Amino acid sequence: MSRFNSSIILISALLYSIIVSFNKAELLFLLPIIFAAFYEYKNILTILKKLFFLNFFIGMLFVFLILQGDIQNGINIYIRTNMIILFNLLLFSKSSGYDIVRALNELRFPKEFVSSVYFSLKMIQTLTDEFKKIKQTLRARGFRANSSLFAYETYGNLFGHIFVKSIKKAQALQDSFKLRGFNGKIYLISGSSLSLHDVGLIFLVCVLYVKEVIV
Repeated sequence: MSRFNSSIILISALLYSIIVSFNKAELLFLLPIIFAAFYEYKNILTILKKLFFLNFFIGMLFVFLILQGDIQNGINIYIRTNMIILFNLLLFSKSSGYDIVRALNELRFPKEFVSSVYFSLKMIQTLTDEFKKIKQTLRARGFRANSSLFAYETYGNLFGHIFVKSIKKAQALQDSFKLRGFNGKIYLISGSSLSLHDVGLIFLVCVLYVKEVIV
């Protein structure tokens, strides 16, 4: 569970991403990152490893801009992209996804939208677990990934199995909730409250908003 309130996390992530996306990189943008990193220092190495891995994809965009001769703009985009990703990784490092559902519910999003996000996450988690089980089974049987026809057939069967299973799971879930009289709303236990570090985080993001958007 994150140290920050789920609603504050969602609002801060959206505001920060929008502000940094449409403005040139500044040192001031580092303040929310440093603040969030202070509370997630125990996981900082894991977070930086994820950022390093994602940079392989960001680097492709950077190289493309360099080849186009737009070096300054390429560097600026590269820095801003890393800032956005690092900030979001810090905020969502301990998130299971369901705290986002809680945040949407607390922010009074339409009940149908909240329910859709919840069931989507639930289905993704179920299919991910199923995929991991199948991978373990294939490894136990000595399967090795390569470019052979047998490997491609195995992948095809694997994804076909998951696709069929997802349809069956969705249908079973729909039938289950119809029998229970589901009215489109899920009820969540909401015990979250604001703390000083929540106030500090949203304050820093609002400072950026005032400086870059309003002023």
